[in-house]
Amino acid sequence: MGDRTYKAMGSLADLLIDYVGSTRVHDQNYDIAQGLLRSYSKLSSMSLRQMADVCYVSPASFSRFCRYMGFADFPEFKEAVDGTNYRATDDYSRQFYDALMNSESEALEMHRAKVVDVLGTTLREEDLSVISEVTEALDEAHRIAFFSHHFLWHVGRYFQGRMLLLGRYVELYQSYAHQEELAAQLNEGDLAFICSLNGSFFANYSDLANTVFRSGAKVVVLTQNRYAMLVNRADYVLLCGTSNENDVGKYAALLTTDSLVLSYMRHVHMDDNV
Repeated sequence: MGDRTYKAMGSLADLLIDYVGSTRVHDQNYDIAQGLLRSYSKLSSMSLRQMADVCYVSPASFSRFCRYMGFADFPEFKEAVDGTNYRATDDYSRQFYDALMNSESEALEMHRAKVVDVLGTTLREEDLSVISEVTEALDEAHRIAFFSHHFLWHVGRYFQGRMLLLGRYVELYQSYAHQEELAAQLNEGDLAFICSLNGSFFANYSDLANTVFRSGAKVVVLTQNRYAMLVNRADYVLLCGTSNENDVGKYAALLTTDSLVLSYMRHVHMDDNV
């Protein structure tokens, strides 16, 4: 089944990186993925034949690779490739970029100060109370799911790995199609996390978010935007700091999820010691 939403979820690079990093079979598909990663910054201007050439395969073999990776055909893969126009500088203000070009040490100190500031506005007293309630919900949940996109998906991956060590499996998927399938399977008694700092997840994927809210599962929203659409329908809201200037909000999201892990670890170990 093709999946047009790899582009929308911003995960084509992650798809290729995860495949290369996890597959145990270094076959032609592996070589193609490696070739695409080596030429990643140039992919958006390439045709089917040009992509095939940089991967040293025929156009027919490249088309088979597209289908192997979950796309219906090359045109659908190319839609995802077009998302590679995103630049590393897009997350930073012009003022910060100019400061970085002018004085690296001053810019990095400025960045550190912003990180410290956003962490200082994270885990306020009201958030600690919510974390305690979410910890109980984690313990009682039949099924746990995590929804997000772009970098915050990696925050979910961290949460998934740490919770697995504590005996709970958190379901997390990159593609929209798999996230949509997971949302449709949720029921009363389950627990769903949605992580979106500015609330764009709710605007860009409102159908998916509505499926989660209608499922009957309890919903935890991690955000900086309490007033984003649909957030008022959440059972629990955790505020991840108050600023995402120059992309520092991700540190607050990581601190919040790490605090959930620590709270659940304490909960489990307290029960073990009773």
